[in-house]
Amino acid sequence: MLTLSDAHVRADGSATSLLRVDRLEIAPGERVVVTGASGSGKTLLLSVIAGRLRPGLTLSGSRRVTGVDRVGVVPQRGIDALHPLVRLERQLSAVTGASRARVSTVLARVGLNDARVARRRPAELSGGQAQRAAIALAVLTDAPWVIADEPTSALDPRTRDEVLAVLAGALSASASATPPALVVSTHDPVVAATLDARRLEVAGGCIVRDVPAGKVGR
Repeated sequence: MLTLSDAHVRADGSATSLLRVDRLEIAPGERVVVTGASGSGKTLLLSVIAGRLRPGLTLSGSRRVTGVDRVGVVPQRGIDALHPLVRLERQLSAVTGASRARVSTVLARVGLNDARVARRRPAELSGGQAQRAAIALAVLTDAPWVIADEPTSALDPRTRDEVLAVLAGALSASASATPPALVVSTHDPVVAATLDARRLEVAGGCIVRDVPAGKVGR
């Protein structure tokens, strides 16, 4: 469980809140989509949830995590999570400590079950393949939290839907007893509906709507 209470993010030396969260709870295994316009505070909220504020920012208030506070990250472009020149299978094993057999299993789970793809360098992958590889990396970390910041914004609708299905399916099939919680930021209203996720709408640095899963779009 992650709980934020009376949380404020401010630039160092400033009294103005860039983000304010009065109360937010995210349960283990929960799927949450964060929506809002550019500059609304989506990325800041993800940073607070992940416990990774950039230098120059300060969090006040309370951020509590029950259990392991480790985070897997799926970036906007999958290639940004990977070294572009180190062969994929070798890289995932070296970074996560996973055996080659487990890396192969997870790569197959995200649709990269061609041995030739596993031997390629990330720079040789398509955008959709790189995003799948980044998902595999997040799964292999065995983190209880997976944060994805605009992970489908660079993809066409068909690839977007494929990647979302892969993301949800790979996390649901995690080796852990409880699948990782998934928090995704997006401008795309289709994402929340596709993931059947709870939706947090952010505007002006505040959460202005909290829509339970199953009620998005109603």
